[in-house]
Amino acid sequence: MSVCRYASVALSLLFSIGCCFTAAALDRDGSAGSVAEASINKGQVSAHSSRPFRGWGMSLAWEANDLYGGGRQPAKIKDPAQQSAYMDLLFGDPATRLTLGFNIARYNIGGGDDPAHAHMRPDAQMEGYQSGPTAPFDWSRDATQRRMLQEAKKRGADIFEAVSYSPPYWMTASGCSAGSKERQQDNLRPEMRESFVNYLATVVKHFRDAEGIRFESVEPFNEPDGNWSAGGSQEGYSAPIATQDAVLPMLKARLQRDGLQTFVAGVDTNNISAALSDVTHLDAAALAAIGRLDTHDYHHDVGDLAKLREYRAVAEKLHKPVWMSEVGCCFADQKEKQKGEMWGALFMADTIRMDLRDLGAEVWLLWQPDWEVIGFDPNGGAPQLKKQYYALAQYSRFIRPGFQIISAGGAYNTLATYSPASKRLVLVTTNRDEAGEDDLDLTDFAGLPATVATVTVYRTTADAPTNLRQETIALSSNKHIVNPLPPRSITTYVIDGVAPRSATSTDEIEGVHQVVSQATHLCMNVTTNSTSSGAAIIPYACGAYSNEEFNFVDRGGGFYSIHTLNAVSGLCLNISNGTNSPGDGKTRGGPGNLIQWGCGDGPLPANELFRIERVASGAYRFQVKNANLCLEDSGAASTLRQNYCNPAAANQRFFLVD
Repeated sequence: MSVCRYASVALSLLFSIGCCFTAAALDRDGSAGSVAEASINKGQVSAHSSRPFRGWGMSLAWEANDLYGGGRQPAKIKDPAQQSAYMDLLFGDPATRLTLGFNIARYNIGGGDDPAHAHMRPDAQMEGYQSGPTAPFDWSRDATQRRMLQEAKKRGADIFEAVSYSPPYWMTASGCSAGSKERQQDNLRPEMRESFVNYLATVVKHFRDAEGIRFESVEPFNEPDGNWSAGGSQEGYSAPIATQDAVLPMLKARLQRDGLQTFVAGVDTNNISAALSDVTHLDAAALAAIGRLDTHDYHHDVGDLAKLREYRAVAEKLHKPVWMSEVGCCFADQKEKQKGEMWGALFMADTIRMDLRDLGAEVWLLWQPDWEVIGFDPNGGAPQLKKQYYALAQYSRFIRPGFQIISAGGAYNTLATYSPASKRLVLVTTNRDEAGEDDLDLTDFAGLPATVATVTVYRTTADAPTNLRQETIALSSNKHIVNPLPPRSITTYVIDGVAPRSATSTDEIEGVHQVVSQATHLCMNVTTNSTSSGAAIIPYACGAYSNEEFNFVDRGGGFYSIHTLNAVSGLCLNISNGTNSPGDGKTRGGPGNLIQWGCGDGPLPANELFRIERVASGAYRFQVKNANLCLEDSGAASTLRQNYCNPAAANQRFFLVD
């Protein structure tokens, strides 16, 4: 394809996202209208201080071989102009063109496999820099990934990380950089630990001195929890905790000895559960050697909210920032499930929201664009943008480095962000299979026009042509965004010129919490992690369980609905049978006892609304609107119930724990 023809394609893409549609002003002041109550994503947006978000990025690795040709992989794009256009779609300033706006590049320090082997995927065959223990380093190798790294830097990338997927084959026990001969066997020979550390530090130093790339961090292990086997399709290394304990401090010491500012990151496991296990088993010296916690999170459906929040708590206790260093979609079974591109787009959108808000990641990195984000045209044409591309763009084009992740209150499906420098508020909402509605309260922000205020909206839906479509809507008279949401859609709101009020009335109740009894120190828990209507809510030992996480949504007048989050949307806490009498606290699901139940399609019933009042010692009392009775924890082997309110009763007081 000619350069001119590709340019016309790019211009048409820019035009397609720039078309402006003006929606009628909405002035229902948060009323539900015909939308099911359970489908309203409602909350008060409130700013609070947080670690600034640092940016978006990707792993280079195999993508460089695909793009430019390397290893045993011929280039999938042969026209240099189209190669450049491909990079433009990934890195650069979103204010000037259609791009994901990546500013972070993750470079794979290849170990290099035995030259006699040919079992790896052609594009995953990475070149190492040293072919033997006494061989000189050959800096002409890995030309395609080094080229992609420099192209990213030219387009504004300013944060770089190096990562090793495997030691060079000659350091391994199996003689193969794809993995070990025995399941979970340590493939790095013990006598080669120092050589491995020397290899990584030498590459990092060379890039600083000769390539002009200062790696902020180096990660010596990539998915060390994996079952990497000799003869596999890519480099991989299963590293037991004992090896990590030995290598991490050794690498830190070597980097410092070489005068490098690069620090060590870890532990970079495949998923958040493995990351929790790994980081809690490292010894004190290894933890001290890590300057930042990196993790991947490959999962097959909804992310594990409780595990994300637990990992965040561990990181905060260790005073270390967190990176979501690799996410990709989709695997074969996910492709079968998605029945179209939009499933993967929604999967990625939900993952980003949870990683930034609940995990507290300061950086979010894509694995490889050719995983359903940008397709290579098999006929050599222009890159093909997928729905996942637009899903990522709904976030990355507008939430830029320096933004803060703030609270959207009870609007669980919304990521709220704010830039103090540009006075820009950006909100991104994901909506799944049914029509829904946003009701987002902006009254905690000053600078909204006193008369009609408008908000710029960008939307991507399952409809093929609807990608980053630009619209304008009006705020309601009480400064709410009240906006209908199409099924299977991602919506971004951009509001400029606003600032948090000096006396922000931040609502500590809205949002996701564990609910802990002051009397027993047990948590509200959905029994047996049930996702069925009618399941009992019981007191249970507190832990990082998704069935102990509840989303509090302000319904006005001092009342809240409380939504369960363990797997199924649309379930709320409910007093069984809607009775006005106390429950017995024993019969699970019995009248007057607490259960989960469908939130309903209209205004919520009074037995699903709770007045939540602050009492002594920072605890709260939950009063049921229907009966004016209070929730009570009857202790272990019981079920929560409503009972006559007793201000002195510790078992009617609950802490909300983030």
